[in-house]
Amino acid sequence: MKKYLTIITLAMLLSSCHGDPPMVVPNGTNKNLKEHMINANRTITQAEETAIEEYISRRQWKMEKLADGVRLWEYERGTGSIVNPDDSVTIVYTIDAINGKRFYDNVDETYVAGRRRDMAGLDEAVQRLRHGSKAKVILPSNLGYGIGGDGDRIPQSAILIIDLEVK
Repeated sequence: MKKYLTIITLAMLLSSCHGDPPMVVPNGTNKNLKEHMINANRTITQAEETAIEEYISRRQWKMEKLADGVRLWEYERGTGSIVNPDDSVTIVYTIDAINGKRFYDNVDETYVAGRRRDMAGLDEAVQRLRHGSKAKVILPSNLGYGIGGDGDRIPQSAILIIDLEVK
């Protein structure tokens, strides 16, 4: 009897090592989930748009809204050439949250235009500026560090206000 019990126990243990069985969902559930996620993203985007517009209005900034939602105000026009893709420039920037919390102050870095993987919106803004320009840039969360943050100081889903100088 013990022999059979041992065999059955071993069989059960071995069969459980193959992972979970495939999840079966009722028809239409995936479609409903997809629609729910689309609506949630739309709601987040609209809330961010409202927050950004109110922020700009309170400060009376004259910002241009770029195609993907980045806001740009070149408050001091540079005298150099426009930054092109693959140009290596020095940028100096400060990053704040829309609530005023400072994340980074006076960061000075060498920057190759068109190659930024994080803060894609910053890449778009830099390529609209000239050497010597100073600008304010507002990045919706999806064009900043997104839902993950930067893993250091910037939290998830943060709308970023960037004071930027292109040297």
